[in-house]
Amino acid sequence: MPKVSVIMNCYNGEKYLKEAIDSIYRQTFTDWEIIFFDNASTDSSASIAKSYDSKIKYFYNKVNVKLGEARKLALEKATGKWIAFLDTDDIWLENKLEDQLRMVDGSDYVMCYSGISDIDENGSVIRSIIPKYESGNMLSQQLIQFDINMVTPLINSDILKKYQISFNDNIIASEEYNLFVRLAAKGKICTIPSIHGLWRISQNSLTYKSAKYWYYDRIMTLDQLVQESPWVPEKFSKELKQAYIRAYYYKARWYMIEGKRNLARKEMIKISLTSPVYFILTIISFCASCWNFLHSDEIKRVLSSRFFNFSKSA
Repeated sequence: MPKVSVIMNCYNGEKYLKEAIDSIYRQTFTDWEIIFFDNASTDSSASIAKSYDSKIKYFYNKVNVKLGEARKLALEKATGKWIAFLDTDDIWLENKLEDQLRMVDGSDYVMCYSGISDIDENGSVIRSIIPKYESGNMLSQQLIQFDINMVTPLINSDILKKYQISFNDNIIASEEYNLFVRLAAKGKICTIPSIHGLWRISQNSLTYKSAKYWYYDRIMTLDQLVQESPWVPEKFSKELKQAYIRAYYYKARWYMIEGKRNLARKEMIKISLTSPVYFILTIISFCASCWNFLHSDEIKRVLSSRFFNFSKSA
């Protein structure tokens, strides 16, 4: 069995697929397999994947399913001690696996993640972000401000099996949040303050194509977290409450996108007194242009510097 199973979920990902796969083949650590899960693609993704050697295990799903379900099905095919993920338009730096395995081998970490650079469609760096939190137990921090990307995580498969944790196939848009928050309740997480991956942001990808699901996904995730780890509400009551409150903020954002401003304001009013930030946002919700400006991609990148560590920005 390989030491690392790299899961690649693909749906019509031909444009950047070869670049993504090549970045795995360039790894300085070489004991890995690729679980390539083709989610009913109709482009040339299959022929690209099959052009490589036997280190790629190709699986085709006849019917296109939600990403959470697709990730779960792919995970069931993995045999490695450690599980990694790389989507078809993202890239790893060549020392990614070697550096992470050096930190986690022989440890009790449930997972490890590193920094990423956001890149545009041409591969130019927009900004680089390193993990905000130090290694250790960090459920409290992740409930307040989730900062785990989907490009660099390395997960201990023994922990997944021990606690019977996998992707929730009912989750539509936040499958990584669902899995990683639940994992954070099961043990320590290792963070590495180095850039190990490139996350490609396509045009308009930071707009809210999937925002309608953020509220439901978050509520479902937090309910599942409490069900699996009943001690969380008592130990992290404040943090859990904040996490639930953010779900209502997400609902308000979706209503604003849909032009349902009255409904958005009602959601914001519900949470307006829970923090100064939500109070200000509630006031701003009465001015649609101000709200839209504040939630534009560029402004969000600037404001997010309060929550993340930046090594470079544009």
